[in-house]
Amino acid sequence: MTRKSGTGTSKSWLCAMVTSALLLQMPAAVLAEEADNQETFSLDAMVITANRVPTEVAKTAANVTVVSQEQIENGPYANLGDVLRDVNGVAVTTKGFAGAGQTVYLNGDDRVLVMIDGRRLSRPQGTVNGGRASIDLNSIVSLDNIERIEIVKGGASALYGSDAVGGVINIITRKGTEAKTTVDFSAGSWGIRNYGLSTQGSENGFSWYITANKKEQDYAEYNVLNPALTAGSSKGDNRRWPNSRYEGEGFTMRLDKELDAERSVTFNFEHWNDEGGRPISVEYLSDELLDRSTSLANNWALTYDFNKQQAVPGFARIYANYANQGFYGTYKSRVQGLAYQTGWQLSDRHKLLAGVDWEKGEVLENIYYNGTQDAINYKNKAVTNTAIYLQDIFTVTDKWTVTPGMRYDHHSKFGGQTTPKVNVNYSADSSTDIYISYNKVFKAPTVDDLYYNMYDPVNGSSYGDPNLKPETGHVVSAGVNKKLDDKTSVAVNCFTSNLTNAIAWDWDDPMHSQVRNIAKQKKRGIELDFKHKLSERYYTELGYSYINIKENRDNAGYLVDPKNSQPNGYRVKAGYTDAKWDVNVNGQSASGLDQEYFVDSNYWVWNLAANYKMTPDATVYFNVYNLGDKAYELSSSKGKYSRIGGYPMASRHFVMGVKYSF
Repeated sequence: MTRKSGTGTSKSWLCAMVTSALLLQMPAAVLAEEADNQETFSLDAMVITANRVPTEVAKTAANVTVVSQEQIENGPYANLGDVLRDVNGVAVTTKGFAGAGQTVYLNGDDRVLVMIDGRRLSRPQGTVNGGRASIDLNSIVSLDNIERIEIVKGGASALYGSDAVGGVINIITRKGTEAKTTVDFSAGSWGIRNYGLSTQGSENGFSWYITANKKEQDYAEYNVLNPALTAGSSKGDNRRWPNSRYEGEGFTMRLDKELDAERSVTFNFEHWNDEGGRPISVEYLSDELLDRSTSLANNWALTYDFNKQQAVPGFARIYANYANQGFYGTYKSRVQGLAYQTGWQLSDRHKLLAGVDWEKGEVLENIYYNGTQDAINYKNKAVTNTAIYLQDIFTVTDKWTVTPGMRYDHHSKFGGQTTPKVNVNYSADSSTDIYISYNKVFKAPTVDDLYYNMYDPVNGSSYGDPNLKPETGHVVSAGVNKKLDDKTSVAVNCFTSNLTNAIAWDWDDPMHSQVRNIAKQKKRGIELDFKHKLSERYYTELGYSYINIKENRDNAGYLVDPKNSQPNGYRVKAGYTDAKWDVNVNGQSASGLDQEYFVDSNYWVWNLAANYKMTPDATVYFNVYNLGDKAYELSSSKGKYSRIGGYPMASRHFVMGVKYSF
């Protein structure tokens, strides 16, 4: 699908932040204590995403990972994709320049629901990147306002409906506390310049947390993967990505008002606006006027929380998300939604949860540029979905917990879908939990899947199909969480996923692509995690994941998916922390890649983050990305417009900055 650029990025209020210094760090003793906590996240800690009510991590009967605020602040992360890519079992595909689309995969599946504070961020037409994803991670504007990220791998349609086939990512934002303002400035390779500001406070039950940031980059560089695509080069040579300038600016706000101990009101707002070059591949001479992308996002939500001190809290929410993307066209969409949830502690053994969701997704405008003029693809197409769900957390004994649940969704295009689930958790002892879960899942076609209608005799035409069927299936997960001692924990998780009527876009010939239901798709996988605190100052984490993806098109037999970007995944993290220093090195690897779709069958890439606390209020930091200066790729470029090796990741580069709070 080809898309056209839009107007330039505003350069107004954020330019005033080009001052100095940045973010808060804590007093020395607290810093060391929290650094210890961040690397061995307690299995007793509470999360909300897995069961929609506060539940201990070890008791959720799910594969749950939590990324803390401290991990994000101290890690080598420039954006949300960097954070998630560091998590074992998670894959994030992208290209090697700023502003490139980012798609997240859980359990090898891009049908992932991404939320902020429990609010859906899905876009009705899908993403520019294609595939089954419903959100581009680049639209998540800031890391500065994140309290933690809860990642639940495995089917979750019974609680969250469509999109949650591979799992759920819930970004929990920070609530304002003590009065404090933090400023941030960093600069690095290729003209990278980042400016940030956050301010927070609390008074008489009213609190606020506000962030603003601006990012600029003059260009990006890569290391050659396929010399056939870059004239006069050898593998590993350093080259500049053509047309890779980027700039973006964002703003987030969270306002909270405590009405009493049981009730509160929260208002959230997020804004993001960016513009940058979007080269199709390194082998094509990129047109700086045409090969550009823009994006604008404005999201808000108003939430009333009640029964906050009860075992099953409730809430009522109204929200809206607006997006305007430009890339060889103009693509505007709007989502409006309502959500209500309540519950009851029926007895010591039963927690009953019930809720209602309503959401309307509209594509307001879908106009593409065919090389000479704008042409209407489709516009003013909308889908609505109304759902009710019910769940009972049944504590059978002190060791056994069974959680059945069911959701009914009514889609304006596809009618009713019922998705039951049942999770079973067995606490063998105080340090061991074993679980198994069954979840029926479904994913409705996007509006693009249904109505896309692009006729382009030069570059090729693409067509949706209003007669598509929704994707349906089931996911079974099982695992063991074991705390060996106060310093060591291990986890083993496995899953199997089976889908019928999986949706795929295929090129029937070089000039025609069509969306269709393929017969079946199945995934199998296993995930191993090991965390150990070597001493009060040293820690380490190891992770391995295996994912096998097969498709059976037209009942012709199962074939392995050659585009799987992480058949075998490896994660290594080692760090040192004391009252002044926090230094960590993170390694990411994949092996078993198909060399018909990827240049190399494997890769290793290492990143470094060093933080030094000069004073209680000032910290300097230094991040190095791709320490070994490796040539590697995270997504296959093989297709109509490019040969393999066309999407190399960025070569070695660095960012240095300072944070100051007052």
